[in-house]
Amino acid sequence: MTLHGFSRSIFLSGVAALALAMPVLAQDGLYPLTDDNCGVSTVYDAAPQRAVTLSNNATELMLALGLEEQMAGTSYMANLTISPAYAQAYAGIPILSPLVATTEQLIDAEADFVYAGYPDGFSESRHTRDQLHDLGMKTRLNVEGCNLGAFGFPQLFDEIRSVAGIFGVADRGEVLIDALSVRLDAVRIALGDAPSIPVFIYNGGDSAPNAVLGNTLLSQAVAAAGGENIFADVANRYGAVSWEQVAEREPEYIVVFYSGTAGGQAVADPDKELGQARIDILKATPAIANVPAVLNDRFILVNSVQGQPGPSTVDAVESMARAFHPEAFGQ
Repeated sequence: MTLHGFSRSIFLSGVAALALAMPVLAQDGLYPLTDDNCGVSTVYDAAPQRAVTLSNNATELMLALGLEEQMAGTSYMANLTISPAYAQAYAGIPILSPLVATTEQLIDAEADFVYAGYPDGFSESRHTRDQLHDLGMKTRLNVEGCNLGAFGFPQLFDEIRSVAGIFGVADRGEVLIDALSVRLDAVRIALGDAPSIPVFIYNGGDSAPNAVLGNTLLSQAVAAAGGENIFADVANRYGAVSWEQVAEREPEYIVVFYSGTAGGQAVADPDKELGQARIDILKATPAIANVPAVLNDRFILVNSVQGQPGPSTVDAVESMARAFHPEAFGQ
């Protein structure tokens, strides 16, 4: 059964066609534009023409806006797979690195705009935003990475509007937001009055588990899918909890969250080496052996392509909703 009668692939194709039909050039009077982002104020006299992304969710957000012609490179996909909706456009853009592109790679790509979807992209050990600005590159960080409060879909939509504004394609941003909103509404309508189920979002860890906490879009995505993050009450993004706390909160489902790297290196098969390996850890941990999710083998894999804030987070909402409440979707 497709949500609200839509075929997702046809729907996304239509959205892409609408975006591409819109003019790339900005309207007269749009520039100069000032972008106040995570404590950094940047002035744009024109739309960037050689953008480089430093994370998979930043890459997908730009592709969802139809900006591939203005992208000089991508990085930090590791060995994860781009979402099918963006695969064709992604194939035409140089991949600078499976990890975060280095300063030298950004210089070689003649980048004029560097966009990171989470804080890993900018750091003292790699390159700070100030250092890149000194090299003539403007920068942006997805605001979940510097946000001190809860981050939900309204904040994601603001991020889309900000990036669309920088590139002078505000109309494309609104088309994308409308498309994502329709899909979220379809999930909400399908769920109806289904009760929320308790969900643990596991982010690795053996002796003590790392949890995805309340101030993340993934926590809000679980809520939109008819679940409730058992650590939603912790006002932070990520952090260590205890196996005893997990057992006490009795999750009915465990969302296993993972990236494509371990120890700072890309792994060959993230789904197996990180995703399935984390499920194996959960199953082998005595302290949670009687947790309903473990007893009933209720795990769902969500990698960082969908779990970090970007357009594909709505894919995660749809897949989690079907897992949490199959009866609402005729399954």
